[in-house]
Amino acid sequence: MLNNNGLTSTWIESFALKGNNKDKFSSLTSTFIIIICSILLIVSAKIKVDLYTIPMTMQPLAILIIAMLCGRDLAAGSISLYLFQGMIGLPVFANGGGMPYLMGHTGGFLFGFLIAGIVMGELADRGWGRHIFKAFLAMFFGLFIIYFFGIAQLSHFLSFEKSILMMKLYIVGDFYKLLLATLLIPQIWKLTKK
Repeated sequence: MLNNNGLTSTWIESFALKGNNKDKFSSLTSTFIIIICSILLIVSAKIKVDLYTIPMTMQPLAILIIAMLCGRDLAAGSISLYLFQGMIGLPVFANGGGMPYLMGHTGGFLFGFLIAGIVMGELADRGWGRHIFKAFLAMFFGLFIIYFFGIAQLSHFLSFEKSILMMKLYIVGDFYKLLLATLLIPQIWKLTKK
């Protein structure tokens, strides 16, 4: 389904507005989805395994799914709300909240979530979530962005070499999350077909 901009609608729009003449959500509906996705991010942060200074969480999987199903605008809104909640000190991150947390070891990963969500969401808006190979590429690129920003900030606390070495522990788990999301996203898209 194409919208007025020539882009395909997001999954959430296609699913919720199936058979409806509208091609966009109301502001109230968008706000509700942003809040729900932000809560999903909070819950995914609390599902963790503490490894060294950076916990392994389910957040990358949540970011992949939110971006690929909700598109750029809703993903950016959801992730921004999540980061704002943490910035003002709410304990929404894996081990707390506040500005010192964002400026610490894991802050780069958190900022990477936003950039990755915007990029993957844009690709999802262009229909990349409907096809397994394109979905994989979009989400692989999203994970690369998350790791890029994460390692960049982490290497201010550890050496670059130690940062890369530490990330090897996380790559395997995130690769499985990527595979799971790659298998799920195109199947979820099939729910919008009549």
